[in-house]
Amino acid sequence: MKRISSVILKDPTFGLLLVLPLLLWVAVTLLYPAVDAVRISFSNVRYVGLPIKYVGLTNFKHVLSEREFWDSVIRTVIWSVSNVALQLVGSLGVALVLNQEYKGKEFIRNWIILPWVLPTIVLAIVWKWILDPTHGVANYILIRLGIVERPIEFLSSTTWTLPTAILLNCWRWIPYFSVIVLAALQTVPKELHEAAAIDGASRWKRFTHITLPFISPVLKVIALNSLLWSANIFDTIWLLTRGGPLDHTTTLPIYIYSKAFRSFRFSEAAAAILMFLGLLLLVIIYLRILFKEEGAQR
Repeated sequence: MKRISSVILKDPTFGLLLVLPLLLWVAVTLLYPAVDAVRISFSNVRYVGLPIKYVGLTNFKHVLSEREFWDSVIRTVIWSVSNVALQLVGSLGVALVLNQEYKGKEFIRNWIILPWVLPTIVLAIVWKWILDPTHGVANYILIRLGIVERPIEFLSSTTWTLPTAILLNCWRWIPYFSVIVLAALQTVPKELHEAAAIDGASRWKRFTHITLPFISPVLKVIALNSLLWSANIFDTIWLLTRGGPLDHTTTLPIYIYSKAFRSFRFSEAAAAILMFLGLLLLVIIYLRILFKEEGAQR
C-alpha cells in the first residue's frame, strides 16, 4: 500500500484528476459566462432571443462617453477605498481586543462572526428598520440624547446614504477579517514582547516594531481581498438603497445591473467588463509591489 500510495502521489496525472471536477465546475459557472460576456460586449443585444449583430467597439465607446458610467466609477473608488481603510483599521482594532485576556473572551470570539454569517437580506431589513427616520431606534436614541434635533434620513438623504452604506458594509465584514487578524496575532512570539518590555519599550513601540511587521503580510492580503470584494458588492447596496437616492450609491455593479435589467441594454452592460480589466490591473500592480517588498526583505 505504501508503494502504491507513493506512486500515486508522485504522479501528476493523479493530482490533475483530483482537481478536474473543480476545474470543470469553475469553467461552467465562471469561465463560460465571462467569455460569453466578452462576446456580447462586441454585439448589439437588447432582448433575449433576438439575433446577435456584431458592432465592434460601439458599446465600449457609448459606455465610456456616458457621464453615468464615470460617476459610478468615482463612487466605486470612494466606496472601495473607504471600505478597505475602515475594514483594515477596524479588524486590527477588534483583533487586538480579542487577543487580550479577560472574562468572557471565548464567548465574544465565538459570536463576533455572526454579522458576517447572517444573510444579507436579513441584515438589510433589520438595518432599514433601525435607521428608519420615523420609527427607527437609531433616530430615537440620537434625539433622546440631544445629539440631533430632527430625525436623520440615513438611507434617503444624498448626504448620509453613501457613508451609511459604507459603515454598514464595514460592520458586516470587520468581524470576518478580525478573526483572520486574530489568528495572525497569535503567531507573534511572546518572547519578543517580553524581551522588549524588559528593555523598557512602550506598548506602542512593541506594537509598531514587533506586532505589525509580523502580521503585515496578512494585513496586505486582507487589503487586497477587501478591495476586490468591496468593488464587486451588489446585494448590500441594492437591498439598502437600490442605488439611490438620485444615484448617489450607484456603484459599477449597480450601474451594470441597471443597464442590463432596467434598460435592457445587455451589450452595454457587458461592455462594463472594463471594471474587471481595471481590477485586474490593480491586482497585478499590487502583487508586483508585494513581491518586490518580499524580495527586498530577503
